[in-house]
Amino acid sequence: ELFLASASDGDIERQTAFIVRHLPRPQYGRILDLACGAGRHARALARAGYSVLGVDRSPNAVAAAARSGEGATFQVLDMREVERLDGSFDGVVNLWQSFGFFDATTNRAVLEQLHRKLRPGGRLLLDVYNREHAIARPSVEHGPRGAMAIETRRSWAGPRLSLELWYDGVLGDRFDWHVYSPGELCSLCGELGFELVLGC
Repeated sequence: ELFLASASDGDIERQTAFIVRHLPRPQYGRILDLACGAGRHARALARAGYSVLGVDRSPNAVAAAARSGEGATFQVLDMREVERLDGSFDGVVNLWQSFGFFDATTNRAVLEQLHRKLRPGGRLLLDVYNREHAIARPSVEHGPRGAMAIETRRSWAGPRLSLELWYDGVLGDRFDWHVYSPGELCSLCGELGFELVLGC
Protein backbone atom coordinates (compact mmCIF):
# COMPACT_ATOMS: atom_id res chain seq x y z
CA GLU A 1 0.00 0.00 0.00
CA LEU A 2 2.79 2.43 0.85
CA PHE A 3 4.68 1.80 -2.38
CA LEU A 4 1.60 2.20 -4.59
CA ALA A 5 0.44 5.29 -2.70
CA SER A 6 3.70 7.11 -3.41
CA ALA A 7 2.62 8.57 -6.75
CA SER A 8 0.96 11.96 -6.51
CA ASP A 9 -1.91 13.12 -8.68
CA GLY A 10 0.57 15.48 -10.33
CA ASP A 11 2.84 12.57 -11.25
CA ILE A 12 -0.08 10.70 -12.81
CA GLU A 13 -1.17 13.80 -14.73
CA ARG A 14 2.32 14.38 -16.15
CA GLN A 15 2.74 10.71 -17.08
CA THR A 16 -0.70 10.61 -18.69
CA ALA A 17 0.08 13.76 -20.67
CA PHE A 18 3.20 12.02 -22.02
CA ILE A 19 1.10 9.00 -23.06
CA VAL A 20 -1.49 11.22 -24.73
CA ARG A 21 1.24 13.03 -26.71
CA HIS A 22 2.65 9.78 -28.07
CA LEU A 23 -0.61 7.83 -28.42
CA PRO A 24 -2.90 10.59 -29.70
CA ARG A 25 -6.59 9.99 -30.23
CA PRO A 26 -8.35 9.00 -32.38
CA GLN A 27 -5.52 7.09 -34.06
CA TYR A 28 -4.64 5.29 -30.83
CA GLY A 29 -8.03 5.21 -29.16
CA ARG A 30 -8.05 1.64 -27.81
CA ILE A 31 -5.40 1.13 -25.13
CA LEU A 32 -4.21 -1.86 -23.11
CA ASP A 33 -2.72 -0.85 -19.75
CA LEU A 34 -0.56 -3.88 -19.01
CA ALA A 35 0.27 -4.38 -15.31
CA CYS A 36 -2.19 -1.62 -14.47
CA GLY A 37 -1.97 -1.97 -10.69
CA ALA A 38 -4.65 0.10 -8.99
CA GLY A 39 -5.64 1.63 -12.35
CA ARG A 40 -4.64 5.26 -11.88
CA HIS A 41 -3.28 5.68 -15.42
CA ALA A 42 -6.12 3.63 -16.93
CA ARG A 43 -8.70 5.87 -15.26
CA ALA A 44 -6.87 9.03 -16.34
CA LEU A 45 -6.75 7.79 -19.94
CA ALA A 46 -10.44 6.87 -19.84
CA ARG A 47 -11.25 10.40 -18.62
CA ALA A 48 -9.25 11.68 -21.63
CA GLY A 49 -11.58 9.75 -23.96
CA TYR A 50 -9.69 6.51 -24.54
CA SER A 51 -11.19 3.04 -24.45
CA VAL A 52 -8.97 1.36 -21.85
CA LEU A 53 -8.59 -2.19 -20.65
CA GLY A 54 -6.37 -2.52 -17.60
CA VAL A 55 -4.96 -5.94 -16.73
CA ASP A 56 -2.90 -7.05 -13.77
CA ARG A 57 -2.08 -10.41 -12.22
CA SER A 58 -3.06 -9.17 -8.74
CA PRO A 59 -6.76 -9.76 -7.95
CA ASN A 60 -6.53 -7.21 -5.12
CA ALA A 61 -5.14 -4.52 -7.42
CA VAL A 62 -7.76 -5.23 -10.08
CA ALA A 63 -10.56 -5.15 -7.49
CA ALA A 64 -9.30 -1.78 -6.24
CA ALA A 65 -9.09 -0.47 -9.81
CA ALA A 66 -12.58 -1.70 -10.69
CA ARG A 67 -14.17 -0.04 -7.64
CA SER A 68 -13.48 3.36 -9.20
CA GLY A 69 -13.28 2.39 -12.86
CA GLU A 70 -14.38 5.78 -14.26
CA GLY A 71 -14.89 4.35 -17.74
CA ALA A 72 -11.97 1.93 -17.88
CA THR A 73 -12.48 -1.82 -17.61
CA PHE A 74 -10.23 -4.19 -15.70
CA GLN A 75 -9.48 -7.88 -15.50
CA VAL A 76 -7.06 -10.24 -13.80
CA LEU A 77 -4.46 -11.54 -16.25
CA ASP A 78 -0.81 -12.54 -16.15
CA MET A 79 1.13 -10.70 -18.87
CA ARG A 80 2.49 -14.05 -20.07
CA GLU A 81 -1.06 -14.81 -21.26
CA VAL A 82 -1.88 -11.51 -22.96
CA GLU A 83 -2.73 -13.19 -26.26
CA ARG A 84 -5.83 -14.62 -24.53
CA LEU A 85 -7.38 -11.14 -24.74
CA ASP A 86 -9.99 -10.57 -27.42
CA GLY A 87 -9.23 -8.33 -30.36
CA SER A 88 -6.34 -6.00 -30.96
CA PHE A 89 -5.22 -2.69 -29.51
CA ASP A 90 -4.04 0.60 -30.95
CA GLY A 91 -1.58 1.04 -28.11
CA VAL A 92 -0.13 -0.81 -25.15
CA VAL A 93 1.31 0.99 -22.14
CA ASN A 94 3.48 -0.78 -19.58
CA LEU A 95 4.57 1.62 -16.85
CA TRP A 96 6.70 1.78 -13.69
CA GLN A 97 9.30 -0.85 -14.64
CA SER A 98 6.65 -3.54 -14.99
CA PHE A 99 8.53 -5.40 -17.72
CA GLY A 100 11.43 -7.82 -17.29
CA PHE A 101 10.24 -9.93 -14.35
CA PHE A 102 10.98 -13.20 -16.13
CA ASP A 103 13.96 -14.88 -17.74
CA ALA A 104 15.14 -13.54 -21.09
CA THR A 105 13.22 -16.15 -23.09
CA THR A 106 9.94 -15.43 -21.32
CA ASN A 107 10.41 -11.65 -21.52
CA ARG A 108 10.90 -12.06 -25.27
CA ALA A 109 7.73 -14.17 -25.48
CA VAL A 110 5.76 -11.43 -23.70
CA LEU A 111 6.98 -8.87 -26.26
CA GLU A 112 6.08 -11.26 -29.09
CA GLN A 113 2.54 -11.53 -27.76
CA LEU A 114 2.27 -7.76 -27.43
CA HIS A 115 3.41 -7.33 -31.03
CA ARG A 116 0.66 -9.71 -32.15
CA LYS A 117 -1.99 -7.92 -30.04
CA LEU A 118 -1.19 -4.53 -31.57
CA ARG A 119 -2.97 -3.67 -34.79
CA PRO A 120 -0.67 -2.77 -37.71
CA GLY A 121 0.87 0.60 -36.89
CA GLY A 122 -0.01 0.29 -33.21
CA ARG A 123 2.43 1.47 -30.56
CA LEU A 124 3.99 -0.04 -27.45
CA LEU A 125 5.08 2.37 -24.72
CA LEU A 126 7.52 0.76 -22.26
CA ASP A 127 8.52 2.68 -19.13
CA VAL A 128 11.61 0.84 -17.88
CA TYR A 129 14.87 1.44 -16.09
CA ASN A 130 17.96 2.06 -18.18
CA ARG A 131 20.56 -0.48 -17.00
CA GLU A 132 23.41 1.87 -17.90
CA HIS A 133 22.00 4.38 -15.41
CA ALA A 134 20.57 1.98 -12.82
CA ILE A 135 23.78 0.01 -12.37
CA ALA A 136 25.56 3.19 -11.24
CA ARG A 137 23.08 3.82 -8.42
CA PRO A 138 24.30 3.16 -4.86
CA SER A 139 23.65 -0.27 -3.40
CA VAL A 140 21.93 1.27 -0.38
CA GLU A 141 19.98 4.53 -0.16
CA HIS A 142 18.02 6.12 2.67
CA GLY A 143 15.21 8.65 2.48
CA PRO A 144 11.85 9.49 3.97
CA ARG A 145 8.45 8.80 2.48
CA GLY A 146 6.11 10.88 4.54
CA ALA A 147 6.88 10.11 8.19
CA MET A 148 8.43 6.73 7.36
CA ALA A 149 12.13 5.99 6.89
CA ILE A 150 12.77 4.11 3.66
CA GLU A 151 15.89 2.09 2.94
CA THR A 152 16.42 0.89 -0.63
CA ARG A 153 18.81 -2.02 -1.15
CA ARG A 154 19.99 -2.96 -4.65
CA SER A 155 22.03 -5.93 -5.84
CA TRP A 156 22.91 -7.17 -9.32
CA ALA A 157 23.38 -10.63 -10.80
CA GLY A 158 24.41 -10.00 -14.40
CA PRO A 159 21.56 -8.01 -16.00
CA ARG A 160 19.15 -8.79 -13.13
CA LEU A 161 18.41 -6.18 -10.50
CA SER A 162 17.07 -7.23 -7.12
CA LEU A 163 15.59 -4.39 -5.14
CA GLU A 164 14.30 -4.38 -1.57
CA LEU A 165 12.38 -1.56 0.09
CA TRP A 166 12.57 -1.50 3.88
CA TYR A 167 9.98 0.59 5.75
CA ASP A 168 11.09 1.67 9.24
CA GLY A 169 13.45 -1.31 9.33
CA VAL A 170 10.89 -3.86 8.09
CA LEU A 171 11.13 -5.46 4.63
CA GLY A 172 8.06 -4.22 2.76
CA ASP A 173 8.55 -4.83 -0.97
CA ARG A 174 10.91 -6.96 -3.03
CA PHE A 175 11.34 -6.78 -6.81
CA ASP A 176 13.53 -8.63 -9.30
CA TRP A 177 13.88 -7.79 -12.99
CA HIS A 178 16.04 -8.28 -16.05
CA VAL A 179 16.97 -4.64 -16.67
CA TYR A 180 17.86 -3.89 -20.28
CA SER A 181 20.22 -1.33 -21.73
CA PRO A 182 18.57 0.88 -24.36
CA GLY A 183 20.54 -0.80 -27.15
CA GLU A 184 19.69 -4.29 -25.91
CA LEU A 185 15.98 -3.52 -25.62
CA CYS A 186 15.85 -1.79 -29.01
CA SER A 187 17.64 -4.72 -30.63
CA LEU A 188 15.26 -7.23 -29.04
CA CYS A 189 12.18 -5.26 -30.07
CA GLY A 190 13.55 -4.81 -33.59
CA GLU A 191 13.98 -8.58 -33.95
CA LEU A 192 10.28 -8.96 -33.14
CA GLY A 193 9.11 -6.43 -35.73
CA PHE A 194 8.88 -3.25 -33.67
CA GLU A 195 10.31 -0.02 -35.04
CA LEU A 196 11.71 2.54 -32.60
CA VAL A 197 9.79 5.84 -32.70
CA LEU A 198 11.23 7.45 -29.57
CA GLY A 199 13.69 6.51 -26.85
CA CYS A 200 14.15 8.78 -23.86
